[in-house]
Amino acid sequence: MDYNKLEGLKEELRTYEEVFNSGDFSKAQEMLSHTLEVVEEEITQRKAGEIDNDLNVLISRGEGEIYISLNHVMEYYLYACYFEPEEKVNILEIPIGSYYRTYGDLCLKLEKYKTAEDAYKKSLCYNPVDLDSYLGLAECYKHLNMLGRFLDVTKQAYRYCCTRATMARYYRNMGFYYLSKYNTDMARACYLYSNIYYHTENADSELEYLKSALSDETPDYSISDMQQMFDKEGVEPGPDSKTIGIIYRVAELMMEDKEYVLARDCYSIVYDITREPQFEPLLKELDMVVENGGDNV
Repeated sequence: MDYNKLEGLKEELRTYEEVFNSGDFSKAQEMLSHTLEVVEEEITQRKAGEIDNDLNVLISRGEGEIYISLNHVMEYYLYACYFEPEEKVNILEIPIGSYYRTYGDLCLKLEKYKTAEDAYKKSLCYNPVDLDSYLGLAECYKHLNMLGRFLDVTKQAYRYCCTRATMARYYRNMGFYYLSKYNTDMARACYLYSNIYYHTENADSELEYLKSALSDETPDYSISDMQQMFDKEGVEPGPDSKTIGIIYRVAELMMEDKEYVLARDCYSIVYDITREPQFEPLLKELDMVVENGGDNV
């Protein structure tokens, strides 16, 4: 990329943020759209992914080295493990994937769902493991009343749900799907299970709606009851153990490289989802090292 253009792009993005923060979302959309057009002209490398007609996110076809846009180093390893590229994978110098996701979020706010859909798809082509882009795309299909696509994208997003908050989001999405299909027992189970991971007003509101609509009390399902229901419907009962294992391994690698901020990020994710007490003293020590700018743990 032309570095003069890169510096100009950074200035455009700063201006965009000012306009966005002012509340002029339509103008912000116009500005970001122009910025993305400029960036697209500069990027000629092979993208990390592509999306087929059935919404499957796949490794990109083609020859040559692959270029991926990352939010965090752990995504590099998730991509390597799940997409198994044979070619060298490089990191783009500008995070265009996150810019497209931001553009999608903005269009979603403006209720321009088809434009948002296109933005999230482009984001996933630059970063096929970006959870927020999957969730944003699913939200588009929710508003477009495309329930089958909503479910397809939610199921693909599941693989990358690695915190209690994102697991709760997965179950709320599944609750919405089953509610739309008039399977109220499964909808209730999903919303209840969501609250076990991370309590939200959204799940509570949906449970209250079902209570009022059905004129009966919310069932007192046990975790075992809900997991049996999930098993019959093919709903995942917990996070993907492979994903958590990958993030744990990345944490170890970052410790070996003395990248303590990144190591703390990864260990925090693993602790958040597992609640294993063994991580507590390590995280406290990493907090102190990072705070003091130290080199040793």
